[in-house]
This record gives sequence, structure tokens and C-alpha cells, in this order.
Amino acid sequence: MPVLDKEKYFNRLHERIGTDTSDDAISFLEDMTDTFNDLERRANGDGENWEKKYHELDEAWKAKYRHRFMNSDGGYAPPMEDKKEEVKEVTFKDLFTDK
Repeated sequence: MPVLDKEKYFNRLHERIGTDTSDDAISFLEDMTDTFNDLERRANGDGENWEKKYHELDEAWKAKYRHRFMNSDGGYAPPMEDKKEEVKEVTFKDLFTDK
């Protein structure tokens, strides 16, 4: 099956519909026109440079993770020296002794 350019596509539609002006024929032609135009718009990328956007996003994520691991403690919390009095020490013996 050949891939048709816009002109040949609409010529084929016109051949199929002919001079039919019924609501069904007009609705069908409208659907086919909207579909073709949408596919054409998507194929042209909506005017957005998606490759450039991809590379910018990729670089931003790399920079974020580089910063996270090079400028932090690696996600570990610092020791809580000031909270030691709140923590009760438990020994191995305490685990197996009934109180």
C-alpha cells in the first residue's frame, strides 16, 4: 500500500465520496481532514525542537545528580550528638532477659 502525500490523499477521498453531500459523507470527510492534519502536525514536531529539549533535560538531570553526590553527605543524616540523652542504651543481655 503506497503512502500518499496530502494532495493524493484528498484526491482519493474525493474519488470515494464523489458528489455525496449527505451528513455522513461530510462528517467522514471532516474526520479524515482533521486526522490527516493532526498527523502532519505531529510529524513536523509541533514546531518544538524535541531533540534539543531532550538534551537540555538530560544535562539538567546529570548536573542535579552530580551536585547531589559531590556536595552532600550522600543522603546520610549527621550523627545526633545533642539527642543522646533521649536514647536508652540496650545491651545484648537486655534483649533476652524478661523484665
